[in-house]
Amino acid sequence: MRKGSFFNIFNYLISLFSAAGYLLFSSINTIAADWGLSYSTIGKINFAGYIFYTLIALFLGSLGDRYGYKKILYPSMFAFSLVTISGLLVYSSHSVLFLYLFAILVYSYFGLFYPLVEGLLSRAEKLEGIEPSLTTTRFTLSWSSGNMLGMAFGPYLIQKTPSAVFLIVTAISLFGGTIVLRHYRSFGERLPFNVHKSLLQKPKAIDFPKINLYRKTYRLSLVLTAMLFSSVISLFPKLMAMSDISLENAGFLVVAGNVAVFLTFILMGKFRFWVGNPGISMVLIMLFPLSIPLYFLKTSVLTFFLVALFTGINYSIPYTFAIFYGLNSPNEDHGKQGGLHETMIGLSFGFGPLLSGYFLEFWPGLYGMGILAIILATVSVINQLAFLKRVKKYV
Repeated sequence: MRKGSFFNIFNYLISLFSAAGYLLFSSINTIAADWGLSYSTIGKINFAGYIFYTLIALFLGSLGDRYGYKKILYPSMFAFSLVTISGLLVYSSHSVLFLYLFAILVYSYFGLFYPLVEGLLSRAEKLEGIEPSLTTTRFTLSWSSGNMLGMAFGPYLIQKTPSAVFLIVTAISLFGGTIVLRHYRSFGERLPFNVHKSLLQKPKAIDFPKINLYRKTYRLSLVLTAMLFSSVISLFPKLMAMSDISLENAGFLVVAGNVAVFLTFILMGKFRFWVGNPGISMVLIMLFPLSIPLYFLKTSVLTFFLVALFTGINYSIPYTFAIFYGLNSPNEDHGKQGGLHETMIGLSFGFGPLLSGYFLEFWPGLYGMGILAIILATVSVINQLAFLKRVKKYV
């Protein structure tokens, strides 16, 4: 007798598209570093892209709630293939303007993609009786596994065989659109699959009267740590080039952050002692300020590796809290909550590289990021203390 499946077809598609996304994201930043663009210019390219990501997530993220998630997913995937193939022209043009426009189009697509798949999974799996934290865990494992592949090989491929990046992502877009279209025609908006019995655990009770406070607190915590994580992803290729580390190898160092994200998600999913326990959650979040000294070490391969590793851990902890309390909704607003979650991601991934870019031009090496980290960590601690006081626990 079959035991059932732990992941469904959309978990695999999310992993595939996340790999495609990070192939493009890392390639955009590597191209910018290769062209000799300044830290602040690279920051502005990411800022422009993520502002559109944010706007799309905020204003279009709830479309799936009204019209159907798959119904929007498959045509958007087909349309995205036209965007990705245009990357061949962008790369050959050596035009900074075209790079800006390409980044905006790429990030805009993912500002729509993630709220749609988040809403689809959280609503459809709720109907299947799947425990909400396990929906969250499997979603985060799906995209983080894809991110690792894309981040590792994006800089390498864009330096060695640039056309491969755009052709691979175009193929993924066409393949994904076809799969979702066929799935929609067969099952509509349902997501049937042979569920593994471990996914049907009885959910732990959540304090719904205070869930909005939980969401606001952990979304702010997420924004603060994501600003540094996005700075590492965006600006490390330039920093490494300035430290005589080849750009084609940059991804294999930066991917330490993505690996840390993936492993942290596994641990947070397996040991759910943090659910409904803000005191324990604060202890985990305090790793953020404790890791700040790493930014003030002498730049080296080991330093880049450690900073990437710990920024990944610090980012994934509040990410888990934010998405769990966001999507564990008593209302039928999963697409809306997914859109708000991605709005937080977009804002932090936009402002993080922008601010870090300017800080690094004043304070070279990693010092600029370190100073920004001190500011963000201070706000993070204040946010947690205020939260504990409001929920009247442990204070």
